[in-house]
This record gives sequence, structure tokens and C-alpha cells, in this order.
Amino acid sequence: MARTAASVPFATRALVLRARPLGEKDRILTLFSPERGKFSAVARGARSPKGKLAATAQPFVLARFALATGRSIDIVTQAQIETMHSGIAGDVLKTSWASFASECADHAPEGVADELGFAILEVFFDALDKAPDFAASEAAGVWLQSQWLAHAGYAPTIGFCVVCERKIEAGEELWFGPMAGGTLCRNCRGTQSSLEKVSSDSMRALYRLERSRRPPASLQDAPFSLDERASGELARSVERALLGHTEGRFRSLASLQDARAAARLEA
Repeated sequence: MARTAASVPFATRALVLRARPLGEKDRILTLFSPERGKFSAVARGARSPKGKLAATAQPFVLARFALATGRSIDIVTQAQIETMHSGIAGDVLKTSWASFASECADHAPEGVADELGFAILEVFFDALDKAPDFAASEAAGVWLQSQWLAHAGYAPTIGFCVVCERKIEAGEELWFGPMAGGTLCRNCRGTQSSLEKVSSDSMRALYRLERSRRPPASLQDAPFSLDERASGELARSVERALLGHTEGRFRSLASLQDARAAARLEA
């Protein structure tokens, strides 16, 4: 007997970005996979503590899913957890960064294959889960932002003036304009708004982060070796660029900023 369109099965590795209630027993999961990018699926019985999908239907879980293609929404039939990322749960800073990462992915179009986006998220969640301290969590978060900015096609120009296209030589003053597209020289800074004067150290670090396959253990250690001021410049620059190109639509941003401020005081 031929399968109907409502029962075509498929399998994929996916991260759970978000889980929300559906009725008294079920949950709707927002998943992100290499083959489908962002998509939604129903996990039947996931709200019941004894449900076979209850443990899987939690934010930030990485699992292998078996699904059936539904007429309006896919249905999870089986799931095998690869990692719960249990180091994130219960840690306010890590949970805030993970929620922010999920919102980054939420800006992706629905149902479009995205192998690179999945790889960035998988590496980030793994690094965040294992981060031993504030410095490591912060490095993972700034790495995520720089990677996602480049992945979305907004990698800033570093080392050349985006206006006159001249190479900015060592020792020259330079400014960073998130919406201008990168660095500007002294002569061209008056042509753009919302610029911040930055150091060459923070811009070199941004350039390196965009090309790193994994987050560094710390931005203060080699090869970055940033002091507190340069670390702040880097964090502000990449965050302003990401927010500018996504129109600032991040519900988790305020809680993330609060969590970072609190963790910084305790570090």
C-alpha cells in the first residue's frame, strides 16, 4: 500500500531550539537540522513525565529524530538523545547565551537546508556546555556572534576602510561602523554615523574569530591576549553588528546582558 503524504518518514540529527506546550499532553518543538534548517514538529505525549519523548523535548538537546511528514506539521515518532547539554541547565549565564543562540537560528528561513548553520550551533552548544568559567562562556558567545554574522553574509571588512578602500596601516587610528560594514580610517569617519573608535587588537581578534572553527578557551589568553578594554570593544562591536543586521529582534538580549554583568562582577 502506498504511503500517504501525511506519513512519509525521514530521520535527521537536530538541535531543539525551543519547546512550547500544545494542549495538555504534547509539545511543539522548533528544531534545527543540517538538511532542513529550522522547522517545527509535534512531540506527542512530551508534556507527560512518563512520555517517551519527554526528555528529548527540552531546549538545547541534541538528538537523532525519526519523524513523519505531516500535512501541516511534522510529527516526531522516535528520538535518541546524543547530548542533553546538562552543563547549560541551571547556569543562568549559559542558559542566557543558549537562548540567544536559539534566537539567532530563529532568524533563519523555515525549511531551508543549512549545514553550516547547524555546524556553528553544534560547536557552540558543545563549547558552552563544557565552559568552566565566565571567560570561556564569554569567548564562546562572542565567537557565536561573529560566526553567525559572517554566516548571514554580513562579515565586516577589517583592516581596510570601507569608504575609501585604503588599507589602514599599523598604528593608525581606526573606527568600527556596524552598519557601515566594518572599519573606517580617520579621514572617512565623518561620513558615517554610530561609529566607535576601536583598537587594532580588538579588530584582529574579530578577524580571527570569524575564521576559527571553535571558540577559544578565553579571549584574554594567547593567541588573542586581549586586555579588558579590547575585550569590551570586541564584544560591543560584534553585538552591535549582529543586532543592526537583524533589526535588534532578540527577546533574550536583556536577560543575557544582565547575566553577563552579574557574572562579570563575580569573576
